[in-house]
Amino acid sequence: MPLPPGSADTAPPSPPGRLDRLDRDLSRRAAISWPHPRWFTLPLGALSLTANYGLLWYGVSALPWLLGQPRPLAKALFVALPVTAAEASGFAIKRWVARARPPIADPTQPRQIPLPLSKSFPSSHASMAMVGVFTVGALYPAAVPALVLLALVLCFSRVYLGVHYLGDVLGGVAFGLAWGVVWILLVPAPR
Repeated sequence: MPLPPGSADTAPPSPPGRLDRLDRDLSRRAAISWPHPRWFTLPLGALSLTANYGLLWYGVSALPWLLGQPRPLAKALFVALPVTAAEASGFAIKRWVARARPPIADPTQPRQIPLPLSKSFPSSHASMAMVGVFTVGALYPAAVPALVLLALVLCFSRVYLGVHYLGDVLGGVAFGLAWGVVWILLVPAPR
């Protein structure tokens, strides 16, 4: 039986529905329509994979030992603890939101790198990158421009390689900014 005019199926999508559609369309364009030469996607994918589960940031947290600086354990924990907290709390949010990753929601989308098993929102890579910028930047202020560039590349990689929607990354950035600000305000950087 046909639905009457103005029914739910013929009504325009709600603002959240339009925003979701835009998010999916923009993300699909970056992940599929933009060129993906191997010389670019292979190193970008490798960098992105090193940040899985915070491994990149745990490696960066070992810098005080490698540089022979005083209080290396305190400095390592200053970075590693909030990265771990952002990752763990982000996984809780992922389970609650339960947004499927782009190649799961759209099987026609190619997989550029191995797909994580977790859900998509928020991007843990983005949240940990923001925490890393704050914490490592507090220890080494001269490194902030390089850290911001690294964070931007990681965030870009997640959409370009098709493992996150742009909205996931923006949500991860906001979540990581919150973690970073709170950590920096509550915990003094070890010297």
